[in-house]
Amino acid sequence: MNKNALITLCLVVAVDAASFGLLLPVVPFLVNQLTGSFNPVSVTGVLAAYSGLQFIGAPIIGRLSDRHGRRKILTITVAISGIALIGSGLAQSLLVLLLFQGLNGASSGVFAIAQAVVADSVSDLKQRTVSFGALGASLGIGFVIGPGVGGVIGAIDPKLPFFVAAGFCLLNVLLIRLRLTESRPVSDNKVDVQSSGSLLWGQGQAALRRLISVYFLFYLGFNAFNGIFVLAAKDRFNWGPQPSGLVLVYVGVVSIIVQGALLPNLLKRFRAERLSVIGLTLVGAAMLGVSGINHGYELYITQLLFAGGVGLSTPGLRSSMSICVNENQQGALGGITQSVISLTSLFGPLLSGQLYGKIGYEATFQAQAVIVLVAMTLLVVSNKRPINQAVKTPSA
Repeated sequence: MNKNALITLCLVVAVDAASFGLLLPVVPFLVNQLTGSFNPVSVTGVLAAYSGLQFIGAPIIGRLSDRHGRRKILTITVAISGIALIGSGLAQSLLVLLLFQGLNGASSGVFAIAQAVVADSVSDLKQRTVSFGALGASLGIGFVIGPGVGGVIGAIDPKLPFFVAAGFCLLNVLLIRLRLTESRPVSDNKVDVQSSGSLLWGQGQAALRRLISVYFLFYLGFNAFNGIFVLAAKDRFNWGPQPSGLVLVYVGVVSIIVQGALLPNLLKRFRAERLSVIGLTLVGAAMLGVSGINHGYELYITQLLFAGGVGLSTPGLRSSMSICVNENQQGALGGITQSVISLTSLFGPLLSGQLYGKIGYEATFQAQAVIVLVAMTLLVVSNKRPINQAVKTPSA
């Protein structure tokens, strides 16, 4: 994969993440504008509509990109997201907002297809991991920039970020059409594409199932942590939104540095699988650390481990999964992994909320650490078993 193509793909991912991040600070205020209340059920319902439909839509989008080509499907889905965002901004009722945010979630397949493009184009495992790390860093950049910009313009009108996000979608359509080339040969687009079920449960796919399980457990712990972090910081350290937000930005910046700058150098000395194990261990240790600290400033130490662990583990996991399937299944795999993230984004915060209310601060973060450390253990076991690599011929 040439450098210009990777830069363009990373820019598309960053813009897409920023367009989503723009909305996060303003959803409660838009719900209040439409309903006259900050009802938490309504607020979380908007987020659940997005995540729930993304869980359904991502595998379909991935399989369509396997059949019809990455560039074409990417253009269509980004355009649909832009329409959904305009509809959300024009919504005059909560029901209409829910419908359009559901459509937005169902068409959100940029990161899934971006992973497939990398897998199509890069055969060397270490270089593929580096490229996945670059995508992850780009995702982090978007999530750092988006909420900050969204908070500023949302103070003018909570509907305004939806129109700006739609403008970002237009920018992405232009980038895709003008700068991104198709990563799959036309002849490949006519082959039959397996369903997600047959992809996971087909013969010889035990290694992929183990890795997907690791991915699920990691993101369940990760999203459970994020779902309760701000509330826990308020209760434990009497923190308001600003100090909590600064820590989240700090986590994003550290993760960007690790994936974008440190990972390529580390891969010269260590295998991607080993870095993934180290990363999951660091995340689990960070969660245990959070459970035991008594001063807010100590979060900058624990979250250094947390962000570093996320940056080390996720690119290697994605790379390891990508070699388990052939070139006609990369889009479907990207859709499955995106669905895993969507599902855990939906249930992780619900899990942590229940735990926090029943067993308290320390035990909640300890339980999250256990989930991640179980994922690490499963990965160690998986790494000891050989993976039957599918045959792939990079097309770009």
